Amino acid sequence: MIVGVGFDLFEVARLERELEREGGEFVAAAFTSEESRRCGRGRRRAQWLAACFAGKEAVAKALALDGSLGTPWPLIEVLARGSGAEVRLHGALGAIAARRGVRRIHLALAVARARVAASAILET
Repeated sequence: MIVGVGFDLFEVARLERELEREGGEFVAAAFTSEESRRCGRGRRRAQWLAACFAGKEAVAKALALDGSLGTPWPLIEVLARGSGAEVRLHGALGAIAARRGVRRIHLALAVARARVAASAILET
């Protein structure tokens, strides 16, 4: 049974501006070390980080978070796997999902030059 659906559309330029302004601090605050490592350092790094961030947003929307956890980005880990992605929830966010009966998170990512999109479906 589906218990949550979330979608996010994110502009790559927004992430590029954040990287220019905050650099490594932004990456350290928003992404796990594994996410940062997998997104690499190449010229498409901003696209992949943006896709990862859009995935986090889509999952957060599907969970209908109320803001009580503050910024949940480090608690949502998105790891690209072929045409989809694996999602790992950490800490309090994992406990919230478990209480809601979430057993599986389906996440699809779409990466284009200027924008990325993510859709998340939570299933019991």
